[in-house]
Amino acid sequence: MNALTRPLALALLLGTLLLAGGAALHPILHGDGSMELGMIGSMAIWRTMHLCMLGGTGLIVIGIWVRLVGTPSNSQTTGIVIAALTIITVGIALDSLNTTFMAGPAWRMAAALAAGDTTVTHQFELMHSVGLMSARFGNYLIALGALLLGAAEWMTAGRPRWLAVLAWIAAAGGLVGVIFFDEARPEMLGAVSLLCGWQVGAAIVALQKPRALN
Repeated sequence: MNALTRPLALALLLGTLLLAGGAALHPILHGDGSMELGMIGSMAIWRTMHLCMLGGTGLIVIGIWVRLVGTPSNSQTTGIVIAALTIITVGIALDSLNTTFMAGPAWRMAAALAAGDTTVTHQFELMHSVGLMSARFGNYLIALGALLLGAAEWMTAGRPRWLAVLAWIAAAGGLVGVIFFDEARPEMLGAVSLLCGWQVGAAIVALQKPRALN
């Protein structure tokens, strides 16, 4: 087993747990800017929750490369895996911009509004829309990367076929989310949410097997 396999697999599992845990606690924001800021200000764990989600995102960005560790350089699917993981990494980074906004500026704007500064409401609405559109495009990229990743999993000798299915489910759900749902709806985050299934499966397989043969 490559020396990096276990640390990367554990990072992927921990990152998925942190991101999924934060998402489970996250309320669905609704209403105008003042209403959403009021919801943010009412949650004492808001900033901590989003910092945990960002921490988990960073671990996922590192951990997904466990799929590449130990792959022979002459493998027919190595190039596909690299392309897929690169696209997914960029998508995750774009998706996390909205989380970053919520952990920092939005949290401070909520405190300012509670202190009586109503001018932050319009600023929040403008900045939040940028964050949501960034997350939308990020999920689109994750879905495209998951399509390639599923193909690589299916074509790789010795890899469980169910990993390909999990990647394709994330791709299908992600494309449906970004095409048919508004960016303010949680369904829009289908790609990053459903990819958690592949992440857990890939980490478990990496911990169980010395190396993936391509």
